[in-house]
Amino acid sequence: MKRKIIGILAAGCMLLAFSTTASAQKKVAVKVTQQKVDASRGANSNVKSDAPTTDAPESKSRGTCMIDFTNYTGYYINIYVDGYYKGQLSPYGKGTVYVGDGYTTIYGLSAGGTIEWPTKGGNCSGYYTYGFY
Repeated sequence: MKRKIIGILAAGCMLLAFSTTASAQKKVAVKVTQQKVDASRGANSNVKSDAPTTDAPESKSRGTCMIDFTNYTGYYINIYVDGYYKGQLSPYGKGTVYVGDGYTTIYGLSAGGTIEWPTKGGNCSGYYTYGFY
């Protein structure tokens, strides 16, 4: 009987510890509005690397920051964090990426390259969600 009580108390303490840690992280929602891409600007300075075209494996990320994205548009949107391709959101879709030691810019670009969603990034001290409108 004592073992059951101790086990229940230990499980309760662990649950409390994990829920306190999760709720201590500040949630920040960022609304990003679209704008037309200037057709005559040449190379896009917001893109450092595009989607990979080879099957070379990447090294394991020490990513500790989770960033959520929600696409409220009918466009396919390529997502770039600090200029590096992280994936594509389907129309009205959602996605999550993990990054390492923080980030400074979030950039969305329509698959056709005609519409963009530029914004400043956040940091690892908060839980950021970006909505593309």
